Amino acid sequence: MRIGFTITTLFVLVLGTSSVAAQPVTQSSVLASRTTACTISPGYTMADVAATARAFEWSEDMAPAVVLMRNKVAASGGGGNFGPQFDFLITSYYPSYTDMVEKRGAFLRSQAGRNGPRGLRGVATCNDNIAISSVRFATPPTGTPIPPLTAAATTLCELNGATVADAVAMAGGFEANWANGATALVSSRSFGGPRRPINSSVGMMLSFPTFPEFGAAWDRLQQNPAAQDSENPISCTTPSLWAQYLIHQGAN
Repeated sequence: MRIGFTITTLFVLVLGTSSVAAQPVTQSSVLASRTTACTISPGYTMADVAATARAFEWSEDMAPAVVLMRNKVAASGGGGNFGPQFDFLITSYYPSYTDMVEKRGAFLRSQAGRNGPRGLRGVATCNDNIAISSVRFATPPTGTPIPPLTAAATTLCELNGATVADAVAMAGGFEANWANGATALVSSRSFGGPRRPINSSVGMMLSFPTFPEFGAAWDRLQQNPAAQDSENPISCTTPSLWAQYLIHQGAN
């Protein structure tokens, strides 16, 4: 899990590095996320990867608010434009870009003088195609601890002239109509990843507390399919299904 010094420097110049008090996450909060794609090393499993990451020491001055790993169950088209040659994604969530810059800067400084194994210590390798996004809640965050293993469904949506706010409302409607109990999120790319026009697309994610709850929600959708809204220009690709592992969740 690496990030170039040029990106870090850019963030420092644009946002500054002054400390801010932690604020509670609400539905109107705009989080910052950092995602990279990884491949499991021969002889290891996803369980080995998750166990290795969960054993990390998460110091307060460097730790994201939440770290999740998403292992492919049925990924569509490479599962998010990272290409087909990966096994799982790592996404770290921060309450703001300022917080991300400060935490990543502290991490890079701590690594500068270190020798020996780093990162996932041989159980997996991660590429440098980092995607940094803004993340918005389409449903109110529960504030409860995230289960160790959950199901997540994601899709890439073209806005086709609609706004990010329209996509957030659409994701909230999915949750209200058939995915009750899921957490709905919308991410819009800020830096990195595949080259795409700004504000042309978003990622939607529904995170379910358990796989049985995902199955029940999908049964409801099949039995009561949503009617197509001719006034809604947003178009989405075939969804991907993931096994989502909680690696770290902070107090805030």
